[in-house]
Amino acid sequence: MVSQGGGLSQGSIEENIDVEHLTTIPLVSDFLNVLGTTLGQWSLSTKFAFKRLTTKKHSSDSSVEAQKESVACGPFENISQSVAQPTRRRSVQDKKPVTYSLKDVASHDMPQDCWIVIKEKVYDVSTFAEQHPGGTVINTYFGRDATDVFSTFHASTSWKFLQNFYVGNLVREEPTLELLKDYRELRALFLREQLFKSSKSYYLFKTLINVAIVATSIAIISLYKSYQAVLLSASLMGLFTQQCGWLSHDFLHHQVFETRWLNDVVGYVVGNVVLGFSVSWWKTKHNLHHAAPNECDQKYTPIDEDIDTLPIIAWSKDLLATVESKTMLRVLQYQHLFFLVLLTFARASWLFWSVAFTLRPELTLGEKFLERGTMALHYIWFNSVAFYLLPGPKPVVWMVVSELMSGFLLGYVFVLSHNGMEVYNTSKDFVNAQIASTRDIKAGVFNDWFTGGLNRQIEHHLFPTMPRHNLNKISPHVETLCKKHGLVYEDVSMASGTYRVLKTLKDVADAASLQQPAAS
Repeated sequence: MVSQGGGLSQGSIEENIDVEHLTTIPLVSDFLNVLGTTLGQWSLSTKFAFKRLTTKKHSSDSSVEAQKESVACGPFENISQSVAQPTRRRSVQDKKPVTYSLKDVASHDMPQDCWIVIKEKVYDVSTFAEQHPGGTVINTYFGRDATDVFSTFHASTSWKFLQNFYVGNLVREEPTLELLKDYRELRALFLREQLFKSSKSYYLFKTLINVAIVATSIAIISLYKSYQAVLLSASLMGLFTQQCGWLSHDFLHHQVFETRWLNDVVGYVVGNVVLGFSVSWWKTKHNLHHAAPNECDQKYTPIDEDIDTLPIIAWSKDLLATVESKTMLRVLQYQHLFFLVLLTFARASWLFWSVAFTLRPELTLGEKFLERGTMALHYIWFNSVAFYLLPGPKPVVWMVVSELMSGFLLGYVFVLSHNGMEVYNTSKDFVNAQIASTRDIKAGVFNDWFTGGLNRQIEHHLFPTMPRHNLNKISPHVETLCKKHGLVYEDVSMASGTYRVLKTLKDVADAASLQQPAAS
């Protein structure tokens, strides 16, 4: 099956445009694209300011230092030196282009001297890395082949823009892995079959279901004021928040509309206004997670923030090597016992980091207005519902329970996807990294709805812009790909997935009980 995919060769149409969008653009989107382009050209500085809105990253001082150590570049590092230096760019049409080996490219892996490879061409992105609209995720591919991650995430205009940084061609000492060739052929097959095109009626239906859930929640406390009604309404509100989280995720992965800026607009409405999460903070964090899932640096400091949960939770025995506190090790010995309860505080943590992001001094006035303004709308409507409809202390009970329920429902699905899978500190190719670190949960009406399609997490990570309603269609092909190349395709029940997560936590807890700290 895979060999029949008819992959796109070097120099093909995909090199200059994004074939995924070529197969999905209707007349309405043509108009919207023209409108979006016109608006984007009003001001180059405004355009880049908006793009940089998705690049800011939350972190404590210690986590910033850890990131610099692992990827050698922060989002706001000064690049004046690299800007001042002459570039080594050449035209793609040069008759005798300069050639480089992967070893040559690998030597350019620092913030002010960073090269990447895409489709056998070498690009010097030293002057661009800090402005990268996708955030610091680009840092993880300095000195490496970024073909698959670039093709997976970028729009058609990015291919043309990329030519500004061309410096030469790649000459490989060894052929491209057969796994990567098969993956690219599989993606080309899915493009031709228009599996990246969404069903607008599907997403309309999902939206109406969410509206029904929140309407029911509000109706209950409008009609009844008992604590039983408060708890039921709050639980439904938590479910509404979870399901809106999946919708926001789909829009911000550009799965719904062919016009990317329209996806972002709806993503901001659902993410910032409805949920109270900072879309800009989430995008940078989530982009990094997709590029380096469960990955750490050589010292096992997490690159993927989703596993950066110390001092409370450790997802690998290797991560214990970074623990220097005896007290911390004692806490970790019981992590499997309090973990499920801890999930209820997940949403509170994300809300905290979202607010912290909006307070960053690096944000421009426009960025502060957009983030703070939209998030303020969330707290206005949420608090208004509670205090207008409920008397006495019941508004507080309603809000707390809804937030705790939301945190558990969101967090539970997240941990099923990646936790208990491999945590590694050596760079992997794009496909190996996604499959080794990711777990599927069996498909079914309930599982597909409850998880927002993220039960097909392997497929989502390999093809993140594919609408969730098509992921079940491609799962047999992805499983065949894994079997052909000896990769483990983990597809288990929800109960089994939960067991594997808790077993991993218990194994790490047992290791923590035996480990002597480096310092106390």
